[in-house]
Amino acid sequence: MNKSPFRPMRIPATITRIAQRTPTIKSFDLDLGGHELGFKPGQWVDFFVTLEGAEAIGGYSITSSPSVQDSIGLAIKLDDSYHPVTNWLHKSARVGDTVEISLGGDFYYTADMDGPIVLIAGGIGLTPLMSIVRAIDESHDSTPTTLIYSVSAPSEILFRSDLEAIARCNPHINLVFTITRPGQEEWDGPMGRIDDDLLRETGISPDSLFFICGPPEMIRDMIGILVRRGAPGSRIKYEQWW
Repeated sequence: MNKSPFRPMRIPATITRIAQRTPTIKSFDLDLGGHELGFKPGQWVDFFVTLEGAEAIGGYSITSSPSVQDSIGLAIKLDDSYHPVTNWLHKSARVGDTVEISLGGDFYYTADMDGPIVLIAGGIGLTPLMSIVRAIDESHDSTPTTLIYSVSAPSEILFRSDLEAIARCNPHINLVFTITRPGQEEWDGPMGRIDDDLLRETGISPDSLFFICGPPEMIRDMIGILVRRGAPGSRIKYEQWW
């Protein structure tokens, strides 16, 4: 007798808030109707919605704190891929719409992991790391934590005010934003992609525990840089979707 493949439990969810966070990214708050998802910071959800009579699915990282498990936050970028669920969320979804979600992912942080912690994000790759930042901040852990985050323009820094508020109140959390194409926007911070020079200037230790999320090329570059700097492969965790 063949054993049925494991299917994560689906949980009904209702969209309770939609906000434009950057010119290309919207955030979505979802209420799980009293169900607890049981997610760890860094994990993602499969997101199911019926479009034109057929079920469509998208995968999105959770951005909210794991201290609340009966609701979650997502942040989703509208890009050139024309993904049907992403397009629906950006162009048609409304507060009160109902969907289904299920939990997935083995990229996550837990409080028993040894630091220092270094989080490296490119663009929308911030999303799983945002949940990790919130979890570390709320734990009142004194482990040094650095977020190094690269985006195209200052206006595309996702959750900038939230991150800066956390860093102001928590001396153990350090933020480094770097901009690759500022255009006409004002910016007096680091410029360019995350590279060996920036890591050196930031004082990153190769003994840190690294979490990386971003496009595949960025992840490959970061892993190569970190390994050359002496970081053990076992201390480098990464997540990518492209």
